[in-house]
Amino acid sequence: MEILLASAFTIGLLGSLHCIGMCGGLVTAITMSREKVWWPGLISYQLARVGSYMVLGAIIATIGINLHGDNGLQSAQIWLGYFAAAIMILFALNLGGWMPDPLSRLTGTIMRVTGLGRWSKQANEQDKLPPWLMVGMLNGLLPCGLVYAGLALSLTASSPLEGALVMLAFGAGTIPAMLFTPYLMRALTPQLRGTLLKVAAVALIILAIFTASRNLLHGDHNHTAGNTPQSHADHVMPQSAEHPHMHHSEQSPAATPAEMNHHH
Repeated sequence: MEILLASAFTIGLLGSLHCIGMCGGLVTAITMSREKVWWPGLISYQLARVGSYMVLGAIIATIGINLHGDNGLQSAQIWLGYFAAAIMILFALNLGGWMPDPLSRLTGTIMRVTGLGRWSKQANEQDKLPPWLMVGMLNGLLPCGLVYAGLALSLTASSPLEGALVMLAFGAGTIPAMLFTPYLMRALTPQLRGTLLKVAAVALIILAIFTASRNLLHGDHNHTAGNTPQSHADHVMPQSAEHPHMHHSEQSPAATPAEMNHHH
């Protein structure tokens, strides 16, 4: 579990630069128009966003458990690990600018349907927690490749609680960049931000390869363990098959010549 939590935190931390450009743009639009940052609202926004991640993590973990537990699909967890690695690589390619974001249009549609823009306007105009909480909660539900990379790890969790903790670790990794987005937006030039995004993308690809390798080793271990009882059975069965034959031979000795003459 520790490796799973560390992986989720690392994904969030390395991918949080992407958040500055996507989710961070929303936070910047709220905070930059103020004379100073309203920290209670900004912190409540982060907590609500991470809370949405945790709910999603628990739901996804439940789905994963049903796939590889109740249905008896012992290898499903391993394949879900491969799926997590694939999602991480796809997101890393988008993070580095090597592949377009296929979710951008869907994100815009959901923002209009959920009224996220309206809640953002209220948060900008009022020093009240409810608008900030709503913005954070809805923002946590927006389609995002980074979030999906974290949720892919939740699929391999052993319980809904562990799935929620995975997304808590993931959300904690994104908080530093998101919390200080207004300052980072002023400090980072577009060129520097592009360089950092590419470095983070390469690091995520390395982490994805590590995740896939860990699942490969786990799969080999399960395969070996699964073959052991069969090998033992193969070793025992011939012996057990011989015993009835031996007992039959002992109980039914060959007839003597005298007995054969008696029958004739």
